[in-house]
Amino acid sequence: MQGNHHLFLSLICLKHNLIRIYHEKTVIAVAALCLAAGTPVYSFAADPCEVVLCMYGKATGNSGGRECRSAEKAFFKIVKKNKHGFLPNHTLKARKAFLGECPDADPEAVNKILSRYGKVRG
Repeated sequence: MQGNHHLFLSLICLKHNLIRIYHEKTVIAVAALCLAAGTPVYSFAADPCEVVLCMYGKATGNSGGRECRSAEKAFFKIVKKNKHGFLPNHTLKARKAFLGECPDADPEAVNKILSRYGKVRG
């Protein structure tokens, strides 16, 4: 690197969508770039394991009641759209990725949740 002519920028979009940036002025630009590239951001959502537990209960008819409202809401807030409207297959993929962030989730439970609610509009 020669003086201030070259700028070192290190960006890593980790599995859990954490962004590490080593230059203050590029934070917003890089975050926008990751979002534009399709990197999902689930930091607003409930814990994925809590969502799996509550949504599996819902899928099997054993609602968690009031305690599961925020988890269910977080799941159904994951919606993919374009200028033409709702994209069920993209929504399914995003929801699957989110549930996949729970390392202890039973794959059969996740499949049951997704087969029932994966493409349902929030």
